[in-house]
Amino acid sequence: MVIKIFIFLFMFFSIIAYMSPIHTKNKQALTDDIALVTFYDSIMYTLDINGINRFIVSKKVERYKTKDLMYNGIVTIQKKSKDKKIFDYLSADFIEKKENQFKFNKNVVLKRDAYITLNTNELLYNMKTNIAHNSTSFKAYYYENYLKGNSFFLNLEQNYMRAKSTHFEIDHQEKKGIQ
Repeated sequence: MVIKIFIFLFMFFSIIAYMSPIHTKNKQALTDDIALVTFYDSIMYTLDINGINRFIVSKKVERYKTKDLMYNGIVTIQKKSKDKKIFDYLSADFIEKKENQFKFNKNVVLKRDAYITLNTNELLYNMKTNIAHNSTSFKAYYYENYLKGNSFFLNLEQNYMRAKSTHFEIDHQEKKGIQ
C-alpha cells in the first residue's frame, strides 16, 4: 500500500514539474521596452525663466519610461556668456537621452557658433557639466585650423579640450604686409 502511494505521489509531482514553465516571464521588462509615446517630425523645447534654452528637432522620437530615443535629430543649446549668446549645435543619426546625459551615434557633428566644428561617429554629452567626450576617431576645425585624433574631452563651459593621438595643422597663410 505504501509503495502504491509513493508511486502515485511520484507520478503526480512529475506531471506538475513537466507542466510548469522552466523560464519565468519578467513582465516588468516587457512593459519597460514599450514606447509610451512616439512623435514624427517633432520639435521639442526646453524652457526656463529666461526663455528657450534648448530645442530638439528630429524625424522620429520615442519616449520610454527612463529614456528618449531620437532619430535624425539636431539639438540646439543656447547659453549666455559675458553679454553674448553662444549656440551649440549637436546633430546625429541616432540620439539617446537618459536624464541629463545624451549619447549621439553615427554622423555626429558638434558646432559651437562659427569657430568649432567637430565630426565623429560617437559622442557623449552631459547637460549639467557641459562636457562632451568620446573614444573614437574625430576630425575638428578650430577657426581655420584642422585637428584630427582618436579620442577627445571637450569642456564647453571653460573652452578646454584635450585629445589622444592628435594631429594639429595651423593655417599658415601669409598675411599682406607681413613677411
